[in-house]
Amino acid sequence: MKIKFKSSIRNKLYFGFLFVVIFTGAASLVAGYRIINREIINQAYETVRSDLRTAQYIYNKRLYQLEMTLNYISTLDYVQRSITERNRTFIMGKFSKLKSWIGADIIIITDNKGNVIKRVNNRNIIRDNVMEISAIRKTIETGKLSTGAGILSPEILKREGSDIARGAVIKIVPTSMGRVINQKYEERALVLNTAIPVFSNGTLAGVIYGAKIVNNQFDIVDRIKYLLFRTGKDSSRELGAATFFLDDIRVSTNVYNQKGERTVGTQVSSQVYTKVITEGVTWLDRAFVVNKWHLAGYAPIHDVDEKIVGMLYVGIPQDRFDRIKVSTTSFFLFTTIITALLAGFIAVYLVKRIIHPINEIVDASKEIGEGNYNRKIQIFHDDEMGYLARAFNSMIDAIQERDFILRENTQKQIVQSEKLASLGRLASGIAHEINNPLTGILTYSSMMKEDLKGSQYEEDLDVIIDETMRCRKIVREVLDFARETKLEKQVIDLNHVILSAISILEKHFAFRNINIIKNFSFEIPEISADLSQIKSVINNLAVNAADAMPAGGDLIITTGYDPEEGMVIIKFQDMGTGISEENIGKIFDPFFTTKEPGKGTGLGLAVIYGIVEGHNGRISVDSVQGEGTTFTIKLPVE
Repeated sequence: MKIKFKSSIRNKLYFGFLFVVIFTGAASLVAGYRIINREIINQAYETVRSDLRTAQYIYNKRLYQLEMTLNYISTLDYVQRSITERNRTFIMGKFSKLKSWIGADIIIITDNKGNVIKRVNNRNIIRDNVMEISAIRKTIETGKLSTGAGILSPEILKREGSDIARGAVIKIVPTSMGRVINQKYEERALVLNTAIPVFSNGTLAGVIYGAKIVNNQFDIVDRIKYLLFRTGKDSSRELGAATFFLDDIRVSTNVYNQKGERTVGTQVSSQVYTKVITEGVTWLDRAFVVNKWHLAGYAPIHDVDEKIVGMLYVGIPQDRFDRIKVSTTSFFLFTTIITALLAGFIAVYLVKRIIHPINEIVDASKEIGEGNYNRKIQIFHDDEMGYLARAFNSMIDAIQERDFILRENTQKQIVQSEKLASLGRLASGIAHEINNPLTGILTYSSMMKEDLKGSQYEEDLDVIIDETMRCRKIVREVLDFARETKLEKQVIDLNHVILSAISILEKHFAFRNINIIKNFSFEIPEISADLSQIKSVINNLAVNAADAMPAGGDLIITTGYDPEEGMVIIKFQDMGTGISEENIGKIFDPFFTTKEPGKGTGLGLAVIYGIVEGHNGRISVDSVQGEGTTFTIKLPVE
């Protein structure tokens, strides 16, 4: 049987390792593919997010260049004077050179009511009002510069010249997944524009307006593409692209169709339009761009009034990352197969190394079950199995020690119970024998006191009566200790019982210098106990604590609940004289006391011990001489 048992363990380990290798390999392949796919896609989207931020930076930098140049010009005295004096010849000469230098397509100079003083493009049209241009209107209203995107109407563009208006026209190409548009051409222009106020003597004299048309101009998107993807003008390897949208129409892009043409006029999908234009959120997701899937990022473009007028797009073809996924997954598959084979060889070695210590543990367990606690396991290796062997040997030592302690405690309880029972019987007999003579002494002493009242013997008879009464009290305590009282249990709230008992004791003369601290837990359950006996325990322990602190001090009464043992806990902690180490083991013995003669009978703690034991509870004491004593009582929750 023994050989068959060991063979079964070996087979189970072999098959277990084999199953783990196969299952782990398959799970690793599936999980690995998903992780690779997720991490690559996450990295891709992080790249797109970073590229989109860079594209926005380039867009903002282009706006900033236009803004800074015109703002500087507006601070020049002779420019301010020429605008105030309507010196159109000077204005034309100055801003004609500036227009090509800053790369602006439109420069307009207006007065403080939006009437044109001079156009650089079409110098013959003047004095018309251009307040419909949002940047100019906002600058006149606020007296501050306005910078951002904007939309110029066909009428504004025509005033700049027919070539400007024709150059901005976009033929709309209906696109799959795009929204339906009931027009063939987009004649409005998306512009990057800025309007700078010009002041004279602190008063707004006019506005300098400059705009860069985005429609059909590709310098900004190509700059973005070059900086992000380093492709230059080579469109044969599309590593990424950028686009400006007016609403959902591509007005400037380097996304190419299959013929190698820029896809100006095509639309973005209606889903992206809803998210970016309508809801105003940045889109980061897969998107079908013209003819292939891209990992795309779309950010809304706002005008000077914070209205969304278009989108900025940056995207990377998804097939770039698909190739990375395929190559990475292939490498992961190869690594997994090699690892599985290596794990199989290791499994065989580990089974042989493990099986012998396991058999040792099984044999030792059988002997321990039969009561042989001297059986120990040989430690073969300084590894996990060696650690297991040491832990097993430590467990045997702990069991042996616990068995010894349990036997010792049981023997002590038996001795204590037998001692209490024997003393109880002895005390009961003696008390009954003494009680009758004491009754006689008390009776005759009282009669003699009446007869000798006023004589010299009256004081002596008072002493006899007092001492007889004290003896009678002692006899009554002995009888209470010896008598087996039937428990009259009822459900009680322990905190309430303690408060009731302490409220009476606090008025007693012995507690005048005692500060009773109540550290109660109000989450303890009710218990079934004899109310009278529990009050007796509380009174005795409180009085003992007060006796231990003749100069006064703190008495801390703590309650709690131990859910693991199912017991409520009461602690009486004083700051008194404490109990010496030699006496602490005797305090529950009947008639043992450390108090002065005439101050105690030595039965209080013995009675408490009997009451706690009668309730199936436990009482223990911890004391440090000169620092104080703590009595702990545990009573079961029934």
